[in-house]
Amino acid sequence: MKKSNNTSKLPQIAVPQPTPSWLQNFTPPLQQARCFSNNDQDKEALTLALAEHKRQPSLDSLEQAFDSSLVLEQFKQAKALLKEMKKLGASDVFLNLQKATYYMATEKLALAKRYVKQALLHKNQLDNRHRAYLYFTQGILSFIQNKLETLPITQALHYDYLLMPSERGMCYLVRGLIRLDREAYEAAYQDAQSSLHARPQNDVAHYLRAMAGYYSGHLTHLQQDTQIVLQSQDELIGKTMKSTVRQLQNALPKEPVVINKDFMNNLRHRFFDDVDDMIDTTEDLDDCLATWTGPRFENKMGSIILKSMEYLREALSPLNKPDLDEKLKEIQEYLQLCVDKYFTQACLDLIAPSRTDATLEQLHAWRKQILLIMDGYDKVYQALVDKLEELAVVYQIPVFLGKKKKK
Repeated sequence: MKKSNNTSKLPQIAVPQPTPSWLQNFTPPLQQARCFSNNDQDKEALTLALAEHKRQPSLDSLEQAFDSSLVLEQFKQAKALLKEMKKLGASDVFLNLQKATYYMATEKLALAKRYVKQALLHKNQLDNRHRAYLYFTQGILSFIQNKLETLPITQALHYDYLLMPSERGMCYLVRGLIRLDREAYEAAYQDAQSSLHARPQNDVAHYLRAMAGYYSGHLTHLQQDTQIVLQSQDELIGKTMKSTVRQLQNALPKEPVVINKDFMNNLRHRFFDDVDDMIDTTEDLDDCLATWTGPRFENKMGSIILKSMEYLREALSPLNKPDLDEKLKEIQEYLQLCVDKYFTQACLDLIAPSRTDATLEQLHAWRKQILLIMDGYDKVYQALVDKLEELAVVYQIPVFLGKKKKK
């Protein structure tokens, strides 16, 4: 086996700081190699891994060189590296995992399945990093064989902090594609988001987000995603995918404003974030008793309504309706009536017990009052949603909260 120690001409690649979990167990040269591999620079990763193994022989360096050899389709070298691993004392379960990877790369799926099955029998002998990779391999193999199982991918994601971002992105992508096939569109959309967060340059993940976003009612990224798919040179993006996203483009509402899930999520955040932050930042009971007061809840409600109106004014401005401000003023006045009806009295009734000698009965009564206030927030928000629905009818705004996918 030829080993190179000439790494002087290699470009440097930044190792994330602080060092993430998926790099922490490696020497600095292998951290560099892993980063190269994560960014599809496997020639550089292979050179570094072989040089590091010559300097300090280890299974980690052999495994990195083995993985890069498979990506580069240098299968003869990969097979030689398997023998080196065995000489270095690799366990049978470790070797079975590597063999499964080898046979997947060489498209001998029956053999790959056999070695995955053998590795699973003794998975407890693997460290968490290799156990995660075993589940990852099992999930990808099942997907290739059209056995759509989300369990192994979900098991791999339990150890997502030990997977390279490229592997993590692939896990979310595969699980999302399975969920899309099962018409679990909201879950598929969230997986697409997670996949693109881990690995932004993935055209298939953009296809997944476009499809799942359309059918779940998330339209924010749909134009961007369809353009990326249509312009893609990725061999995995075929004519069928491009034809499908063209149909999505044609099916999109042409109006300048669409009320979709992203619109409603933004409105909900404007309405609830302030009070949620107030509640979440309290650390103990004394802090709650001092902070959660009727006047403060009332101040939050006033601020919340103003923020919600400002969001609607901004979001609906592309409609260019001259009476929009008047309509929003009417909604704001109606919300104030709802506050007076559902909310103000609950705030007036809220009396925090003494923090030093509060009885259990007093605490129960205080908790009941807090729940009434939270119920008031919900009722005012629902009144806002109802008024928005009326506005959508008046202005003929499309409401696009998800569609049923045709088989």
